[in-house]
Amino acid sequence: MEDGKILLEVKDLEVVYQTDESTVHAVNHIDFSLKERETIGLVGETGAGKTTTALTIMRLLPERTGRILDGSVLFRGENLLDKSEAEMRHVRGADISIIFQDPMTALNPAITVGNQVLESLEIHNVEKKSKQELEKRVDALFNLVGIPAERKKEYPHQFSGGMKQRIVIAIALACQPALLIADEPTTALDVTIQAQVLKLMENLKEELGTSMIMITHDLGVVAETCDKVAVMYAGEIVEYGTTEDIFTGEAHHPYTTGLFNAIPNLDEKAERLHPIDGLMPDPTNLPEGCKFSPRCPYCTEECRSRTPYRYEKNGHRIFCNRFEKEG
Repeated sequence: MEDGKILLEVKDLEVVYQTDESTVHAVNHIDFSLKERETIGLVGETGAGKTTTALTIMRLLPERTGRILDGSVLFRGENLLDKSEAEMRHVRGADISIIFQDPMTALNPAITVGNQVLESLEIHNVEKKSKQELEKRVDALFNLVGIPAERKKEYPHQFSGGMKQRIVIAIALACQPALLIADEPTTALDVTIQAQVLKLMENLKEELGTSMIMITHDLGVVAETCDKVAVMYAGEIVEYGTTEDIFTGEAHHPYTTGLFNAIPNLDEKAERLHPIDGLMPDPTNLPEGCKFSPRCPYCTEECRSRTPYRYEKNGHRIFCNRFEKEG
């Protein structure tokens, strides 16, 4: 496939969780795109809507409560939201895979790890390969993620957390998907293993040509792995641009600035961190105007009542009324 071609486009996506008592506004009209061989980071606090975005792309929202109210998810030009469940079963695993954030619960404790990797290959065995050929592919996948193939007959409890995450990655990459969604893949791991897993994922991305959505709250992970960044807050993308835009650009959304200020600086004399005051708003009762206004140090009456101004420069988008005069 041609490098640089648009692989995924999320347009005006709106998702809610509906119950008898309330409506949770999880994702509120977001837009972003992803090219082949590119990685985008979805960044934000817990409750920002990152995982709901991933589940919507995979069409794995809870059947009873999850509702897609608006928008489209175009994968290779086809809207995934129009596909039937049977059609999506062919897409999941083969074209789009996901790495869930907790490797401890992502694996079946009653099945050997080798058979769990093999299952994905058998489900999507469109070339009708023999069992022996599939077993060779399993061995190759274990070697690819740095686990001796002879351990494929063991069970999940016989592996450490980092090794389990490598197995989950092997399952996700079994059919060489075009898009890999990594939902906080290093959250449950210690720092040393985190670095190993991120390095592994980066190497596999280069080797297989896979595009990636990296969901994280860790800006260090973003700096190391991502080409583009979407900063999410209360279900909205408040800032969007290249990694260079986000980390070295002159203009930033106040929320993005708050995230950077909360990072410890080891080069300077130890000082107290600067947390963002307040909490994420109640998604069942979002504030009018700018959703960040109750926590923003630059908030004005206008911010509380009107939709934030869209500032854009060379593809770097910021949704904030502070930039209206500059725009």
